[in-house]
Amino acid sequence: MRFLTFSLLVFLSGLLLPPLVVAAELDLSQFERLAPSAYRDMLRDAATDYGAKRYDASFAKFKRLACAGDKQSQSALGRMYMLGQGVKRDDLTGYAWLRLAAEVIYPKYQSVARQLEEAMTPEQREIADARVAFLSARYSLGNSRMSCTLNASKGGHIIDRIICTPQREGRRLLLRICDDRDPD
Repeated sequence: MRFLTFSLLVFLSGLLLPPLVVAAELDLSQFERLAPSAYRDMLRDAATDYGAKRYDASFAKFKRLACAGDKQSQSALGRMYMLGQGVKRDDLTGYAWLRLAAEVIYPKYQSVARQLEEAMTPEQREIADARVAFLSARYSLGNSRMSCTLNASKGGHIIDRIICTPQREGRRLLLRICDDRDPD
């Protein structure tokens, strides 16, 4: 099967992440409304800016998309924190974003998160876990209203892509707005 359903992903992610608190009714004032074409353009522009080494512009776009719940953007943001690209280097915050991206059962994301966990001291792990909890409470799949599926891009059986889609409100997409408080 080329796609895993959102329900299965959420169920399986609960086996790997700390329990997430999902409010029955989210405050929709925490979401911006965006045309689908603007969302696609933002995804493309973030990757284009990154490829052109325009890290400041790329970081801002990836952060906006990561807060909206896009898993590829959360992974990119985590790497940028760890490499100090467009932001001051912060390994623990980078790990937290990577761990949140691993909420979907995608081996590449889970492998990176696991390797980072193994390299941490207990003190670092405690700080990092608090940051993961902070981000999860805001930008997990359930709290961002994002739906993600795993896909085999070449039509085969190897899952190599995650496609995330924000919830719709009429003709607009709902994108979770970033909470600018520090996750410490």
